[in-house]
Amino acid sequence: MKRQTFVHGALVLMAASLVTRIMGFVYRIFLTRLIGASGMGLFQLVFPLLNLVLTFVTAGLPIAISKLVAEAVAAGDRVRILRIIRVSSWVIGVLAVIFTAIMWFARHFILHHWLSDPRAYPSYLAMIPIVSIIAIATIYRGYFQGIQDMTPTAVASIIEQTVRILTIWGLAAYFIRFSLPFAAAAAMMGMVFGELSGLLYLIFQQKKRARINQILPNAPARSSETVRQTLRSLAAIAAPVTLSRLISSAIFALEPILVTRALLKAGMTTHAATSAYGEYSGMAIPLLLFPTVFTWSLATNLVPNVSEAIAGSNLRRVRVRLSQSFLATAIVGFPSSVMLALFATPLCASIYHQAEVGKILAVMAPAGFFLYLQAPLTGILQGLDHAGIAMRNSIIGGILRLGMIYFLARQPHLNIMGVAYAVTISIVVTTILHMISVGRRIGFPVRLESLLKTIFASLIIYGFLEIITKRTTTAVGGKLWLAIFAGFLLYFLLLCGMRVVTTDNVKRLPKIGQLLATIVSWVPFSV
Repeated sequence: MKRQTFVHGALVLMAASLVTRIMGFVYRIFLTRLIGASGMGLFQLVFPLLNLVLTFVTAGLPIAISKLVAEAVAAGDRVRILRIIRVSSWVIGVLAVIFTAIMWFARHFILHHWLSDPRAYPSYLAMIPIVSIIAIATIYRGYFQGIQDMTPTAVASIIEQTVRILTIWGLAAYFIRFSLPFAAAAAMMGMVFGELSGLLYLIFQQKKRARINQILPNAPARSSETVRQTLRSLAAIAAPVTLSRLISSAIFALEPILVTRALLKAGMTTHAATSAYGEYSGMAIPLLLFPTVFTWSLATNLVPNVSEAIAGSNLRRVRVRLSQSFLATAIVGFPSSVMLALFATPLCASIYHQAEVGKILAVMAPAGFFLYLQAPLTGILQGLDHAGIAMRNSIIGGILRLGMIYFLARQPHLNIMGVAYAVTISIVVTTILHMISVGRRIGFPVRLESLLKTIFASLIIYGFLEIITKRTTTAVGGKLWLAIFAGFLLYFLLLCGMRVVTTDNVKRLPKIGQLLATIVSWVPFSV
């Protein structure tokens, strides 16, 4: 089997992530218009608990599998690969059974002592089967990432989203006639069917294209590593990642409770607080996170790539990956922050029919670049065997977020806006800590000239869009999307004209490189 290059793998994941994120917005738009902010609040209230349980179940093993498989492939040790998969499957399988049982038997405790709105209980019950499905799927995802074949993972995500949309379209539309809580639970069932379809596809692809004898056909049949050593290697990587995600998930699980209770102290009713949380977490946050389709793909590909480079004592390659990732994040992050900040209200009005969500998004949008940079920096730290450092930084940022939420959201003149300010500050602090940590270990090589040109181009489109919005009426509908398209087109032309994007560097992109190089060559000075 021919392995994909770093650029090829990242591009495959980016394309799939972009498709699934757009599909996700279609699904979210439909769901929001069907069940409203209150229904989205019920749907979102149980998600932090799901993340917390999945942290226990997967135990940081997907990253460990990815990293160790990449090292074993580099060493040509196919027996070690089999042992890694076998040991991790046993660990994840046992944990999945235990925590699925706990979720079922603790359902009444969750209803009375955890959920701030009892109407979210049907969604919680519908969520329980997801745990085992996602747990098994993470083994296959980690394996494919380790052998640096990102296509099955990418296609599986598209299948998941397609099935989820179709299922929700039928179930939620049907159950809304009975009650809002049942409609929210039906949306959760759509997630169950989506994850199951993705898992079945991954199993099929592993059997078809990624058997061990296909990856390493001529590798020796013996390995010097014992099962205990494999388990110890998995634990060494998974433990700090697990602890980091456990604390992060606990913070995330506490967030809706803290937010809703702080809003109650600010004078809001329970239903109003649930709706406000739905606007923040179910509408504003997905828009803010949309550009992470690019940086998440980089981070996913960075862990095995950096691990393989370190195994070969190639530190220069790691620095090159950092420089590439930073510039790619800047190219995507700066204009995205500009667009989201300028068009926050019309975007929310156009997509969700909820213009009031725009004020929440507008507060967080300027910190977008810092948010988008977190994933690649975390991926590099994990690839360097410094997952514990990434954990420490995330914990500091998470605790800071909770503390500021509690202090700011309870202020009557701020309420939900206090949450937006708290999240923004937390994002900036966490990313700066990641940057310092990476810089201390490998330096922080940045193509300064290209970065400054990217910032300059972003400022130009900011001024351009400011002029457009002031000279015309409020951008809505077709005018809004035309303005956004014009802004990104101008940005692309500026990057080409200033030689940040050139025919030489786009030619290296697989399959579409030659076509893009032809388009770029039409721009003056870009050759």
